[in-house]
Amino acid sequence: MTHQGLLSQTLRWLGSGWPLRLLVLALLVVVFAVGVVLVAHQTRALYGRLQVEEHVGDNLDSEYERLLLEQSAWAGYHRIDQLAREELHMQSPNQGSLVLMRRSPRVVQTASVPGEQQ
Repeated sequence: MTHQGLLSQTLRWLGSGWPLRLLVLALLVVVFAVGVVLVAHQTRALYGRLQVEEHVGDNLDSEYERLLLEQSAWAGYHRIDQLAREELHMQSPNQGSLVLMRRSPRVVQTASVPGEQQ
């Protein structure tokens, strides 16, 4: 259907009982316009909420990274060594208290992979 045919058909439809039909069309236009405004407002509000939640997520990510760094600092070898020496009064053994033991080949068995020679 051509543009002229659609226009003439619409004008004929409006021509028969035009006041009521014109009122219905105007009412539909207003309803759809209000709907578009409400949907646009809701979209903007939801987008703003999304931005806030992404910001909260970013803050949580940075706090998690900070806590991981702090955990690695607390569990570091030097800190454990310092606590063992200061609070538990532990110390490294001196040369005189060390005992060396030799392993017997019969006692020590190593795990072997099938097909690998020992």
